[in-house]
Amino acid sequence: MKDEGKSEGEFRAALRDWIVALGKVGPSGLADDTPVIERRIVTSVQVMDLILFLEELLGEPIDVETLKPGSFRSIDAIVANFYPGARRA
Repeated sequence: MKDEGKSEGEFRAALRDWIVALGKVGPSGLADDTPVIERRIVTSVQVMDLILFLEELLGEPIDVETLKPGSFRSIDAIVANFYPGARRA
Protein backbone atom coordinates (compact mmCIF):
# COMPACT_ATOMS: atom_id res chain seq x y z
CA MET A 1 0.00 0.00 0.00
CA LYS A 2 1.61 3.20 -1.09
CA ASP A 3 -0.26 5.41 1.43
CA GLU A 4 1.24 4.10 4.66
CA GLY A 5 -0.94 6.51 6.66
CA LYS A 6 -4.20 4.64 5.93
CA SER A 7 -5.12 2.42 8.84
CA GLU A 8 -7.18 -0.73 8.53
CA GLY A 9 -10.08 1.17 10.10
CA GLU A 10 -9.81 3.92 7.48
CA PHE A 11 -9.63 1.26 4.74
CA ARG A 12 -12.80 -0.37 6.11
CA ALA A 13 -14.56 3.00 6.37
CA ALA A 14 -13.68 3.85 2.75
CA LEU A 15 -15.06 0.48 1.61
CA ARG A 16 -18.22 0.96 3.66
CA ASP A 17 -18.74 4.45 2.20
CA TRP A 18 -18.26 3.15 -1.34
CA ILE A 19 -20.76 0.33 -0.84
CA VAL A 20 -23.33 2.61 0.84
CA ALA A 21 -22.95 5.09 -2.05
CA LEU A 22 -24.31 2.40 -4.39
CA GLY A 23 -27.67 3.17 -2.80
CA LYS A 24 -28.89 -0.34 -2.00
CA VAL A 25 -28.20 -0.25 1.73
CA GLY A 26 -27.82 2.42 4.39
CA PRO A 27 -24.94 2.63 6.85
CA SER A 28 -26.99 0.95 9.58
CA GLY A 29 -27.77 -1.99 7.28
CA LEU A 30 -24.16 -2.79 6.45
CA ALA A 31 -22.01 -4.70 8.92
CA ASP A 32 -18.46 -5.80 8.17
CA ASP A 33 -19.71 -9.39 7.75
CA THR A 34 -22.74 -8.55 5.55
CA PRO A 35 -22.58 -10.74 2.41
CA VAL A 36 -22.65 -7.91 -0.15
CA ILE A 37 -22.64 -10.07 -3.31
CA GLU A 38 -25.12 -12.64 -2.00
CA ARG A 39 -27.56 -9.90 -0.97
CA ARG A 40 -27.01 -8.11 -4.28
CA ILE A 41 -25.81 -4.94 -2.58
CA VAL A 42 -22.85 -5.13 -4.96
CA THR A 43 -23.71 -6.73 -8.30
CA SER A 44 -21.34 -8.81 -10.38
CA VAL A 45 -21.12 -5.90 -12.84
CA GLN A 46 -20.04 -3.56 -10.01
CA VAL A 47 -17.22 -5.87 -8.91
CA MET A 48 -14.97 -4.40 -11.61
CA ASP A 49 -15.67 -0.92 -10.24
CA LEU A 50 -14.86 -2.25 -6.77
CA ILE A 51 -11.54 -3.63 -8.04
CA LEU A 52 -10.71 -0.23 -9.55
CA PHE A 53 -11.66 1.46 -6.25
CA LEU A 54 -9.43 -0.96 -4.31
CA GLU A 55 -6.55 -0.26 -6.67
CA GLU A 56 -7.02 3.44 -5.99
CA LEU A 57 -7.09 2.86 -2.22
CA LEU A 58 -4.05 0.60 -2.33
CA GLY A 59 -2.09 2.64 -4.84
CA GLU A 60 -1.23 -0.46 -6.85
CA PRO A 61 -2.88 -2.84 -9.31
CA ILE A 62 -4.69 -5.99 -8.27
CA ASP A 63 -3.75 -9.12 -10.19
CA VAL A 64 -7.19 -10.41 -11.17
CA GLU A 65 -5.63 -13.74 -12.18
CA THR A 66 -5.03 -14.48 -8.49
CA LEU A 67 -8.56 -13.70 -7.25
CA LYS A 68 -10.35 -16.54 -5.55
CA PRO A 69 -14.03 -17.20 -4.80
CA GLY A 70 -15.21 -15.23 -1.80
CA SER A 71 -12.65 -12.42 -2.13
CA PHE A 72 -15.46 -9.85 -2.25
CA ARG A 73 -18.02 -11.62 -0.02
CA SER A 74 -18.02 -8.93 2.70
CA ILE A 75 -15.99 -6.02 4.01
CA ASP A 76 -14.20 -8.49 6.31
CA ALA A 77 -13.30 -10.70 3.32
CA ILE A 78 -12.11 -7.74 1.24
CA VAL A 79 -9.89 -6.53 4.08
CA ALA A 80 -8.50 -10.04 4.66
CA ASN A 81 -7.72 -10.47 0.96
CA PHE A 82 -6.45 -7.03 0.02
CA TYR A 83 -5.38 -4.89 2.99
CA PRO A 84 -1.62 -5.15 3.47
CA GLY A 85 -0.75 -6.81 6.74
CA ALA A 86 -4.24 -8.22 7.31
CA ARG A 87 -4.54 -11.86 8.16
CA ARG A 88 -5.25 -13.69 4.87
CA ALA A 89 -8.48 -15.67 4.68
